[in-house]
Amino acid sequence: MKIKVIVPVSTDIWNESIKRAYENIKDKETEITVINLTRGPESIEQYYDIAWAELETVKEAEKAEKEGYDAVIIYCFSDPGLFAAREKLSIPVIGLRESSLHVASMLARKFSIVGVGDENSKGKTYDAVKMYGLEHKLASIRMTKFLVLDIAKNLKKIEEALLKESKGAIKEDGAELIILSCGSLIGIGKKLQEKLGVPVIEPGLVALKIAESLVKLDLSHSKLAFRYPHSKKRG
Repeated sequence: MKIKVIVPVSTDIWNESIKRAYENIKDKETEITVINLTRGPESIEQYYDIAWAELETVKEAEKAEKEGYDAVIIYCFSDPGLFAAREKLSIPVIGLRESSLHVASMLARKFSIVGVGDENSKGKTYDAVKMYGLEHKLASIRMTKFLVLDIAKNLKKIEEALLKESKGAIKEDGAELIILSCGSLIGIGKKLQEKLGVPVIEPGLVALKIAESLVKLDLSHSKLAFRYPHSKKRG
C-alpha cells in the first residue's frame, strides 16, 4: 500500500517529523511519501490561506493517483482542496479535520477543538463543524495566542498553553474529548491525554489509520457524491 501525504504549505519544515510519526504507527506494508507544495502559503490559519493552497494541493493529488498511489492524505486541519480532489480522483482522499471530527463524534458526546492559529482560526473551524452536522456535539473552540509557525520554535510554551486551554474546555465547557486543531502538533496528543484523563485526538494520526483502513476495505468516496469534473479549458 502506497500513501502520498501532501503538506499543503510552501515549507518543508514539517515533512521529517510527519514522516517519523507515520513510520511509528503505520502498518508494516504501508509505504509513506511526504511532500510539500512548491507554491502556496507558508502556513494555513484562515480562508485566505486556504485559497492560496487549494489549487496546488489538488494538482499534487492528481499526480499521486497517476503515480500509482493507493490513497492521499491532505495534511492540514483546514482540509484545503479536499472535496475538489475527491471529484477528480477515484482513490481515497483523506483530510485531517473531517476524519478527526467524525472520530471524535463516536468517542464522546461533547468535544472541544484546541490549538494554534489565534482567534483568526475560529471561524473556519466552526463552519466546518456545522457543515458536518456536528454542532450539537461541539463544547467549544479554544485557540492559543500562538500561530502555526510558532510550533517549530516555541513548542514547550505551546504545550503549556494547550494544556491550560484543554483543562478549561473540560472544566468550564463540558468537553469530554479534545481535538488538536493542527497537524503540526505532532507527538503532543499522548502527553496531553495522560495529563487530562480524556481522549486527545492528533488529527494526522487518525487520518493515516483511516486511509489505511479504506484501502484495505477497498472503499473510496462515491463518484455519485463526488462526480468527475466536466471537461473544459482551465488555466
